[in-house]
Amino acid sequence: MKTIKYLILLLCLSLCYPGIKAQTLFTEIYPHYKIPITYEVLNVKEFSNKYQGSILDYTYTSFDGSSVQVKSYKRGGEIEVFERPAFPGIHMVYKEFYGNGKLKQKGVTLPNQCKIGYWLTYDESGNGWVTDYENGRTPVGYNQVLEYLANLGYYNYNPSQSAHSWSCAFWFSPGSFSWGVRVNRDGHQYKMYTFDCRGQLDVIIQDLIPALNPVPPVEPSYGY
Repeated sequence: MKTIKYLILLLCLSLCYPGIKAQTLFTEIYPHYKIPITYEVLNVKEFSNKYQGSILDYTYTSFDGSSVQVKSYKRGGEIEVFERPAFPGIHMVYKEFYGNGKLKQKGVTLPNQCKIGYWLTYDESGNGWVTDYENGRTPVGYNQVLEYLANLGYYNYNPSQSAHSWSCAFWFSPGSFSWGVRVNRDGHQYKMYTFDCRGQLDVIIQDLIPALNPVPPVEPSYGY
């Protein structure tokens, strides 16, 4: 009986302890993206001949159509990897590695640099932990926001069926429990949306474009 209890305890530790490298987590993004947030090691030798002097800034297209940018500002220094899916995906998988290729951090962002879902972080000794950025951001999370934007045609849209090009910038304000999204149309600010992550308030919509036919200013009249 003691042996069984001990094995159960080990199993619980392996499932719950954030430093376990074999742990598999996923960050899901509306409508169909499922991104594994797992430990990995970068083959730094693969990019050794891509440096221009001490600067590495190399971009290639992966097998799934994602654009992958690899950057470093010093030979032997930390290396950043930015993976951007093909359109209509708007998220980015961010990875940072130590100079020896071991993982420093990994996670997903929405534009511009809004962290979402699970993030892995490791110190130089290999001790790791998981941060869940969705704690305190529900029941209206980023996927509900993305679905709302998709229904309006601002995200996950077919460019051949849209008269405009759209882009979005996201942020989360923990003090007000709110998501903010700025929508740009054809490269210009268009609207701003505010979502209460607690689901208690209606969506707030603000126009960011000037009136099409603004009223001309009128000089004050003093009657003489």
